[in-house]
Amino acid sequence: MSKQRDREEFVAIMAQEGVPLDVARQLMRAAASLHRIAELECSSEAADRDRVPCPGYYRNGGGCLCRDYGAGLIEATEHGMVPRIAVQEMKTQQRVARVAIAHGLTPIFQGDPRGAVLIVKVPSGRINDFGGRGVVVP
Repeated sequence: MSKQRDREEFVAIMAQEGVPLDVARQLMRAAASLHRIAELECSSEAADRDRVPCPGYYRNGGGCLCRDYGAGLIEATEHGMVPRIAVQEMKTQQRVARVAIAHGLTPIFQGDPRGAVLIVKVPSGRINDFGGRGVVVP
């Protein structure tokens, strides 16, 4: 399938699920950003060298990016340095989750750029990915 056809199919599915066009477009833009980030994480040393301070705890389980990247915590209140691209990915995923959940969708994130980096579970249970998890966001 072509990119344009994939996008049109996604918009049609979202319309059938009652998701507004602007939200479908937001999800597609976020998926494109997440795909670029996944490619850079896999292939760019420069992306790993560009480091910023850890933004702190962001997950329900109490994890943080510096633990994920092995920067280590000096004390329970101090955070290390993490790749800037990881912070961008985290913020994009948080934005997608807020938008998706507000419209009855459940986002599934994957970090492998060879496939779909963003899949959404829709209320009707419709699927179009090979793993049978949900609808691929092109």
